[in-house]
Amino acid sequence: MLFAILAMVGYLAALHLGALAWIVPMRNGDHQTEVTPKVSLKVVWLVGLIACVCHFINVSQHLIDQNGQNFTLANVASLMSLMMSLLATLALPKWKTIWFPLSVIYILSIVCIGVSSFVSGSFIKQLAEDIGLLFHLAIALFSYALFFIALLYAFQLKWLDYRLKQKTMRFSPVLPPLMTVERHFFNLTLVAQGLLTIALISGMIYLHNFFAPEQIHKAIFSFMAWIVYNFLLLGQWKLHWRGNRVLIYSISGMMLLTIAYFGSRVL
Repeated sequence: MLFAILAMVGYLAALHLGALAWIVPMRNGDHQTEVTPKVSLKVVWLVGLIACVCHFINVSQHLIDQNGQNFTLANVASLMSLMMSLLATLALPKWKTIWFPLSVIYILSIVCIGVSSFVSGSFIKQLAEDIGLLFHLAIALFSYALFFIALLYAFQLKWLDYRLKQKTMRFSPVLPPLMTVERHFFNLTLVAQGLLTIALISGMIYLHNFFAPEQIHKAIFSFMAWIVYNFLLLGQWKLHWRGNRVLIYSISGMMLLTIAYFGSRVL
């Protein structure tokens, strides 16, 4: 419980510091030409990284059981939010476009930590004895985490595109350029799609019941998501899709993956 509290406090502190670094200068940018962030980006990164470490320890305490690994839905959700928080935090020094996704992810991590800390359950697996299954699960979760971050980028892309079309966008040095957000979204989706492809192939190889009646819906929905994301990548690359189309395809793919990964799971 101690590390759960420390992680939640760390995420809240990072959110507060991040607001001082981005939101306050962005509002002031409407009234002045030069804007100096109130907080250093390195401070936000360091506090976020400490929160991720505490989150990792908390997840380990709930996930690792003496009989194996306890993959309840709450524990998996907390693990997923940890992966997203860590990825977004590590990207923070390089990608200035990450602040909006990072804010949502930190809030999600706080919720997931709270749920996993207070909701008990048991869903024991022995992954240490099956390296192939462990590889498949790790790739699948990593792919899902990247797709979720890409979805947040799609919302950010839609908002920027809307503001530009309405000509209500005012200059701010901390506001991410539309083309940069678009490029980061495409790169995230492309990498996540590659990992999803590997997850599907490894599932067919290492999961003997991959096409069993009780598991077939996971394969079907995952493959449907794979097709949706292929259309999305092709449309953005060749047809320069932007706005509603990108957002709709991103939401659709994410919904299909969520049904595939968690649709049949209960606490």
